[in-house]
Amino acid sequence: MRFAWIGLAVVSASACASDASSTAGSTASGGSAGAEGGSGGQTIGQGGSPADTGTDAPACQLQKPYSSQDAACNACAEAECCALINVCYSDPDCDDGYVNCILACALLPGDAGDAGVESCIADCAAQHPAGRDEYDAAIGCADAKCAGSCS
Repeated sequence: MRFAWIGLAVVSASACASDASSTAGSTASGGSAGAEGGSGGQTIGQGGSPADTGTDAPACQLQKPYSSQDAACNACAEAECCALINVCYSDPDCDDGYVNCILACALLPGDAGDAGVESCIADCAAQHPAGRDEYDAAIGCADAKCAGSCS
């Protein structure tokens, strides 16, 4: 089985406002005096309470269940593969395009045989290459990390 992995990177940037003043001078010997000043603080929000930073909630929650019938499988998928699964769920090329296409392949008439199903799935991959890659990454993760929980 071929696995396609998508690396996700989250980049965050922050800016700080400062209100500093400095003074510098020279001494008679040519050296420089130290700088004075400081930076002001920044207040975010008005009133209310600070954000809950507890660890009781999972870092990632599935946008919808991975398995509609297996709570243990869902728990494993959420704990181990949440970001990859959500990438597929949030991309119409994966969740609607590729997934619906391969589901239709599974419903081919019995006389289509395995070659008909394989050909159909190959056509789906050609029509939705990005969706296929996202799907393969999500399913590959769940297969590798949740095989014992997902039947």
